Amino acid sequence: MSFYPVPLPEFHPSPGTLIAIQELTEEFPSPERIMVIALNDHAELWKLNLHTGVTERILQTNIPQMNLLHPVQIVTSPDGAVAAVSNVYGQHAAVYDLLNGKEILKLSRDDYHYDVSTYPLSFAYIDQRLILVHGTEWNRLDLTDVLRGTSLTGRPTPTYNNDSNQNKDEPDTNKHYLDYFHGKLSVSPDQKWIVDSGWVWAPLGITRTWSLENWLNHAWESENGSSIHNLWQTMDWDLPSAWISPDTIAIWGQVDEEMVDEEDWQEEGVSPAIILFNVQTGQRMGVITSVPAFSTTSLLEGVFPHAQAGMAADQDKLFTWRYGLDLHVWNCSTLTCDATTTEVHPQLYHHQAKLFIGLSTDAPHQLLAWRYDSETI
Repeated sequence: MSFYPVPLPEFHPSPGTLIAIQELTEEFPSPERIMVIALNDHAELWKLNLHTGVTERILQTNIPQMNLLHPVQIVTSPDGAVAAVSNVYGQHAAVYDLLNGKEILKLSRDDYHYDVSTYPLSFAYIDQRLILVHGTEWNRLDLTDVLRGTSLTGRPTPTYNNDSNQNKDEPDTNKHYLDYFHGKLSVSPDQKWIVDSGWVWAPLGITRTWSLENWLNHAWESENGSSIHNLWQTMDWDLPSAWISPDTIAIWGQVDEEMVDEEDWQEEGVSPAIILFNVQTGQRMGVITSVPAFSTTSLLEGVFPHAQAGMAADQDKLFTWRYGLDLHVWNCSTLTCDATTTEVHPQLYHHQAKLFIGLSTDAPHQLLAWRYDSETI
């Protein structure tokens, strides 16, 4: 088992200095089109073909208060036709039509502690419609029909009980009030479930999941719907995660011993762990315990502490990496480590190409690539 670098062609025309990248999965993939979407330091979106080196400038983004020196996220639709862009810890975002090179939605969330959790953004195809899941308030998510620009989850926002005859420390009697800060979102491969890595006061992280189909039929599903499961309580939020199957997600977290009951925790103890959850039932399907802890210290001044790590899955393999440190390959069947390296430093795993892709510090207009060969001895 080994890792080896994969040379990429020089990009032409040059996309400039790249600051954020994301895999771009097209509706009709081709071996001749191994695509990445990138944002450069002039806030321009580019398409990059890793096979030919041909690039295409799509458009100039224009997002209020965008700070290109802070972490940026690019979230793409399943067919690669649409992308949402924001600062990870920003208050504003925008959605872009990548085929026609135009902005189609402007987005914002309220300003209550917005800068301590990821701007919630994710796409799903439901009932043959492209739908955006996005945060609108600290404790509220909405579904928007992307092509029509219409909300699919219209509902009043519950408020804390301010009745002078009531205990103001108690929540409103409105059963839909949600005391939870939404965070990083991930939609299941079959577009049926969503996982939310948010937080509550203490503070501590809580990972929740619920049914997207139920949500379309019940506007309050994300607050207190019947399909909700609280999967895991952890020290941090916006956790690295990856889908192992349509109903199983792996989550990498760190647990404080004061947060757990030893009888309930059993084999995990209080060390860092990767836990596999069934989102339909909320049950734990497996635990990997010999996992390194990731740092949460950002190297950028003014950026909230967050996981300096990434995660991806491909068939029976699970990949975890700590930025600038190491990468591990885990076997999902045996829950053991198959390989590790300190020579591969990716920002993402490109599933179509089966490549780890990273930004180059020596040539910021280029990308680096590596491949894992599980057959090499």
